[in-house]
Amino acid sequence: MSLILAWMGVAKAQDPDPNFHIYLCIGQSNMEGNGAIEPVDRENVPNRFKMMAAVNFNSPSRQMYRWYKATPPLVRQSTGLCPADWFGRTMVDNLPEEVNVGVIVVAVGGCKIEHLDKDFNPADLANEADWFKSFMSAYDNKPYDRLIACAKEAQKKGVIKGVLLHQGCSNNCDQQWPNKVKKVYNDILADLDLEAENVPLFVGELVQSDLGGACGAHNGIINRIGKTIPTAHVISSANLPHKGDGLHFTSHSYRVLGCRYATAALKLMGIEDPVVNYSEEEPVVPTPNPSEGDFVFDLDTFNPKIWENGTWNKDTHTFVAGQYGFGGWQYDVPLDLSGYHYIVAELEEPDNDGVSFRVFDTASYWEPCFARDFNGSTLIVSELNGMMKTLNNGSIVAVNSDEIYRVGFWAYGGKPIKIKQVFCTNINPYDAVANVAVDAVEDYTVYNLQGQAVLTEADGAAVASLPTGLYIVNGKKQLIP
Repeated sequence: MSLILAWMGVAKAQDPDPNFHIYLCIGQSNMEGNGAIEPVDRENVPNRFKMMAAVNFNSPSRQMYRWYKATPPLVRQSTGLCPADWFGRTMVDNLPEEVNVGVIVVAVGGCKIEHLDKDFNPADLANEADWFKSFMSAYDNKPYDRLIACAKEAQKKGVIKGVLLHQGCSNNCDQQWPNKVKKVYNDILADLDLEAENVPLFVGELVQSDLGGACGAHNGIINRIGKTIPTAHVISSANLPHKGDGLHFTSHSYRVLGCRYATAALKLMGIEDPVVNYSEEEPVVPTPNPSEGDFVFDLDTFNPKIWENGTWNKDTHTFVAGQYGFGGWQYDVPLDLSGYHYIVAELEEPDNDGVSFRVFDTASYWEPCFARDFNGSTLIVSELNGMMKTLNNGSIVAVNSDEIYRVGFWAYGGKPIKIKQVFCTNINPYDAVANVAVDAVEDYTVYNLQGQAVLTEADGAAVASLPTGLYIVNGKKQLIP
């Protein structure tokens, strides 16, 4: 009898927790994570929001099939912000405290829906580009198999509640796409012994055509997915800008898209008016300035001719690059910037010459480097320990911040680029949004950390009723528990 009771105790301990809600996330580059991970994305991530690593990570250290707090990146160490990040945060904000939310993201930049199919033949990769082969190899060339293996492991701990899909650019205007999605979805349900009515499919739109989306026409097909899959729900991408390439959303857009996925999932749970702690309004751009102890790149020593013959006006801090030129600072003995957390590059005026900010950890100009486009903006903030570069073989590795040979600006050339400042700091530049609130102390306006007003003419009771998080109240940070 005691042996039977002991066995029953073990079995009970291994039963999945019905309050651990798990979502499977699949797709191509927009689900993989193509947005810059900014400080706000790593701050205040709820402990109740988890991610299972579908691959082994080196930085941060994560092991496949294990659960971790869902601090980005969620997909692979080289990927960026994706819709799943703010999907999970928003779900947790609206569910009871005893409920945890977990995501498993298996996504491959550039993949077709066929690459995510159960019956995909890895031999078909023979003629694909090396970079794509590298992405697929992370999942042993069978992303579907990896997803199912992770999901089965996850079912030991919790209950799968839905599938999030963001894919379509590589199948642009493919009229058979809904049927192909249906096969992937039905295979997932069958292999995991799930029922469609309990595990809805959420399908995100691509960048809209009226916003310059290169594949916006495919949204017409996406919006008909409900006729093929009755349990499918379309997530709108209306008013969400892309980052300049017509394909990938901005970081702000990924956050909003993730919140929209969550809003749709919560609606099916009967939560009609969920709390959404990230505004759809474009966030206030911080205005950071160097502080004592920061490393400031001296504009007086700016070299406009590191590549091609550009010009530099010291009085106006205006750089005109030569054709496909690069200007900035170059060092024979490399800089060690590993003691700083952030690097900031700011222009006086919005970029209109295809400007990208680049950081090299090799002596050769022709070696791969960290590169981030301004895309018409004026500010880039990157975490030095999170900068990545793509090698010639397609693999993606971290930049060595303790060995920097070159920092500066690449451009198509021929147009003036007014540079305001470049510096390294240990102070989170996004804390500068507190300055927005200082000017509004008289009416006691309360701001979130993106500088957006969440309460006007607030009193103590109103402030206390805000959702848990950090706010700027009377010009000072305040934690609302």
